[in-house]
Amino acid sequence: MAICYVKTEGDYFIAIRESVGKMEPMVFQDLKKLIFQDVKNENETKKVSVILRLHAIIMCIYFLSLLFFSFVSEEVQLLIWCVPCFCAFAAAFYTTYLNKTGMAVIVSHAIMVCWVIGFIWEFGWDCGAQHFIFVLVVLCFTVCYGAAWKVIIGLAACALRLLLYAYTNFYPPHCVLDSGARVLFQFINTIFTFTAIAVILMVFAKDSQEMEKKLIQYNEKLHRQASVDPLTGLLNRRSMREYLEKAIDDYRKRKIDNLSVAIGDIDFFKRVNDTYGHECGDIVLKSLAAVFKEKIEKCGEVSRWGGEEFLFVFRNLNGDEALIFLEELREKLKKMTIPYKDEMIKVTMTFGLSEFDFQRGIDYSVSEADGKLYKGKTAGRDRIVY
Repeated sequence: MAICYVKTEGDYFIAIRESVGKMEPMVFQDLKKLIFQDVKNENETKKVSVILRLHAIIMCIYFLSLLFFSFVSEEVQLLIWCVPCFCAFAAAFYTTYLNKTGMAVIVSHAIMVCWVIGFIWEFGWDCGAQHFIFVLVVLCFTVCYGAAWKVIIGLAACALRLLLYAYTNFYPPHCVLDSGARVLFQFINTIFTFTAIAVILMVFAKDSQEMEKKLIQYNEKLHRQASVDPLTGLLNRRSMREYLEKAIDDYRKRKIDNLSVAIGDIDFFKRVNDTYGHECGDIVLKSLAAVFKEKIEKCGEVSRWGGEEFLFVFRNLNGDEALIFLEELREKLKKMTIPYKDEMIKVTMTFGLSEFDFQRGIDYSVSEADGKLYKGKTAGRDRIVY
């Protein structure tokens, strides 16, 4: 027995609606790709072309709005002006894809000047076309390079607006708009003026903010690279001295009550390198550094002081409290095994600990801790000397 399924009219409507629903995002995606398409010329930036394209699209929509108004109000003169202006901005949009950004900028500015002058000449000051001179200035300051050109165009735009105002005071318009048309003109022009300025500045600011963010991230990356040891990720010697100076300043301002320093050295580290190779030695250093950072995170800082030596700084811990911390750390390291190929590496550490002497300064306190470390080494290693 054969079973036939016949689609109803409702099924076709559902299928069409689903197809249209899928097409809408694709249309917007294609339009977005078209607007934000990069320029092929390596010496020119995409930002300028995108601003010019968005400006041209806004102006095309503006003249389409005026075309609709001209049909409704039967303003023949307005229709005659809007069609060539729409075509001119459509051409300006096209020029942004010719990889000649300088030419596209000139074309956009020239069209703006011409249509503003033409509208004021035809419809008078009340048509509100002079508002778009502000758009022209914003466009100039966002797409033109060189302060001199920006100043010149800014002054020229100001002069143009004053001349147009003076002209309309001496000469009547060729086409006098009625009160309703003037009000509608002002509404449309105000909306599109603010829209154009907002869109241009939004694109310009977004690009500038992204560049600034990348620059900040790049500077932070450089700072991190300059301040940390590349192998262990701990602070390097220079950064630790800066940290110590800040800690001393905090103590003088009574932000902390105590400060202790310790130097730790891996016992028989040369033997590890000689037996297993420097690659294994690097793994040992990185493994220990990870433990140090985890343990000291809330009470101080640690740096790679040199070779297999590490300097520990304890904020708000006196010598006795720092000794407890180091004893726990020493026991943890003693029980720790570091895998390397088929081997399990075990290491111990010796520490020299000293409370910071604020009278004698950084070098004395670090040197004192280093001397105690040496005593621990000669006394048999794997111990803390305080």
